[in-house]
Amino acid sequence: MNAVLHDLHTALRQLRRAPGFATLAILMLATGLGATITAYSLFHSIVLQPLPYPEPERLVVLRALNTSKAIDQEGVSATDLRDFQDRTTSFAALGGYRPNFAAYNPTDGDPAQWVTSLVTGGLFDALRPTPQLGRLFSPDEFSFAAERTVIISDAAWERYFNRRPDILNTTVLLDDQPHTVIGIMPATFREPAFVDAWLPFPAESPEYFARDSRYWTAIGRLAPDANPAVAATEIESLSHDLAREYPDSNRDWSATTRSLLEQRVTAMRSGLLLLLGTVALVLLIVCANLANLLLARALAKLPELGIRLSLGATASRLARVVAAESLILALIGGLLGAGFAAIALPAVAQHIPPALLPRAHEVALQPAAIGVGLAAALLCAALCALLPAWRLARANVNLWLKEGSSRGSTNPATRRWQAVLVVGQITLTVAVLAAALLLMRSLVQLQSTPTGFSPENVVLVRLAPPPSRYETNEDLARYYEDLIDAAEAVPGVRSAAVNASTPLTGITLTYPSWREGTTTDATNALDAVYAPVSPDFFTTVQLPLQRGRLLNDFDNADGAPVAVVNEAYARRMFPGRDALGQRIMIVSFMGPIYREIVGIVADTRQNNLSDAPPPQVYVPHTQMPWFFSTLLVRIERPSVVPAVRSALRAADPTLPVEPQLLEDAIAQGTTLQRLQSYLLGGFAAFALSLSAFGLYASLRFTLAQTLPEIGIRLALGATPGGIRALILGRVGKLVGTGFALGLLVAFPVSHALRAQLYGIGPADPLSYVALLLTLSLTALLTALPLAHRAARTDPTTILHSA
Repeated sequence: MNAVLHDLHTALRQLRRAPGFATLAILMLATGLGATITAYSLFHSIVLQPLPYPEPERLVVLRALNTSKAIDQEGVSATDLRDFQDRTTSFAALGGYRPNFAAYNPTDGDPAQWVTSLVTGGLFDALRPTPQLGRLFSPDEFSFAAERTVIISDAAWERYFNRRPDILNTTVLLDDQPHTVIGIMPATFREPAFVDAWLPFPAESPEYFARDSRYWTAIGRLAPDANPAVAATEIESLSHDLAREYPDSNRDWSATTRSLLEQRVTAMRSGLLLLLGTVALVLLIVCANLANLLLARALAKLPELGIRLSLGATASRLARVVAAESLILALIGGLLGAGFAAIALPAVAQHIPPALLPRAHEVALQPAAIGVGLAAALLCAALCALLPAWRLARANVNLWLKEGSSRGSTNPATRRWQAVLVVGQITLTVAVLAAALLLMRSLVQLQSTPTGFSPENVVLVRLAPPPSRYETNEDLARYYEDLIDAAEAVPGVRSAAVNASTPLTGITLTYPSWREGTTTDATNALDAVYAPVSPDFFTTVQLPLQRGRLLNDFDNADGAPVAVVNEAYARRMFPGRDALGQRIMIVSFMGPIYREIVGIVADTRQNNLSDAPPPQVYVPHTQMPWFFSTLLVRIERPSVVPAVRSALRAADPTLPVEPQLLEDAIAQGTTLQRLQSYLLGGFAAFALSLSAFGLYASLRFTLAQTLPEIGIRLALGATPGGIRALILGRVGKLVGTGFALGLLVAFPVSHALRAQLYGIGPADPLSYVALLLTLSLTALLTALPLAHRAARTDPTTILHSA
């Protein structure tokens, strides 16, 4: 123990004598280890950590399947959910929820739009949350006849009520209706993640009779004697029974179960694994770089080490000191890296929308991540010290003292090991750069994908008017028209319109449709986006008409039922036929009304930029208004937005007006792709700079040790250009070898990215050409100054000093 402490003390003293080297090494290690701890904390918090519910392993979510339409979705109808509740024996509890909107009107502030969750009676029985204040819903509160109650999320309690301790039993106004606050959920309860409040869904609701409205997330808790396989089999069997009993809505539809944790993290697992792998490669590059620096530092101190060896020190003792230096550097770097992770993690969690990053509120510096960081620091210390310690342990003191530091430090073995370290760095850098360039190219392709319409200078406002205020469809349509008129009266507004399924904004209504002359069952149905719009919608978003006509003011409640469809709908519903003049029915539960297709418009992307445009049906909102919608306002300049807000607030003082640019809403759909590309791009730039620094340091040390050789070449007639070519040739061999080996690593990594790429393949030639040019240019800029300096050296001075 005394020997170990003495080695650590000696190593610490030597590092203090070289503050520049120590600072550089610690910063490199802190960056690499900090990134490792951050990435693992994200992976552990989102993928590995159990859900914050009692016995979370017994929670499953139901998925609806339709093999004939290639549909696999987290969503069942409320009617099917109730049948599953009544007929299954594998579940101790089964319930569901559906997101909704509600206008919150405080007595002393501006209205705000809350995202609420309508829940059935079995949901909280399945999840078993414990409110931090108050209670859960009682069974009798799931009825229209009951007093209206609400449970508020922890985030909404803080944002809107400043954590008032007397919030329980107070009344809040939601959609013009008084609701009594009966509970506050803990911060850990986020089902769904983005909700502000939970409301009981009345058992008498007409939605319980709409079997083809599959928008409910169903969560079940397995019974004590049930297992997931049996539950999945039972749900599948019952879904086949429902398909036979209700063929019009359920034919070809089935259901299955999936672990709730698996459902929540599947979409993020591959991206987080990619991030972890990238960080691991960068950390290896850091280790190789530091090992090269430690080796060069040890060789530069050969005279001192030779004297110490001649005075009785052993080579193994010197090797232990080098290992101790690595250990001290790694531990200090690990501590700084943990601090970096503690700062970075909250920033990541706060800047990503919860709907895009599941369990974002649970992201934190995990104890397991600290353990991984410590293990990584020890591994770094071992990797960094291995080569220089091994070289010192095999030191030949007699050779060093006889031949001097210059000859003793330039033996071929040392040069080969330095070359191996540099090639290793380049190899790993190629793999990281390839992944980053592919993702960046994919992001560029995704963001340049045509939307089918023009979102520039369009502002959107979510509309969710209280149902109690509008008893008929005419009243609701008139409300929307009044808001449109108020917006269009603002100077600088070109047009305004409403659409309940505005493309690329996160809300899409999809329902089956049928053409006239076919049976209205699932076999003949074509699922299409249902978009109740006002006539100026097409002008507002500049959606071009292909054939026929657009909707107009005569297509009102008293007019003939009409519809405009997109080209995708026309092709799929009427293959080889003209869709104009044909009649179709959509949303059959609202009435068996056939509509004449009067126009065909261009296709638009709907849910995201990466999916093909789906079939869409546009109907006059005055004939079939939806209970929520989106107001779209085309403006001449951004300065018009405050006037639009004021006009809407004047038209309805209770309306939550939160304008957002349509372009910004569309950009949110690529948040995860952009974050992943930027993160990998940052790591790739860091890896490239490390490799460039490693190449520079190795080349500089090698040149310093081979100056006698260069002097002899110059004295024998070599030209400066020849010396530059010689040095650049050596660099070219290192880079070429590293690039070739890097491709062997990059190809499997790139193929693992296939599912995350859009518009390009994993062997995209432009990405690899850019990779080669970037690496070559970096190596050239790194080596050229040193080659130029060596070529200008006076050979006489070199030979005299040798």
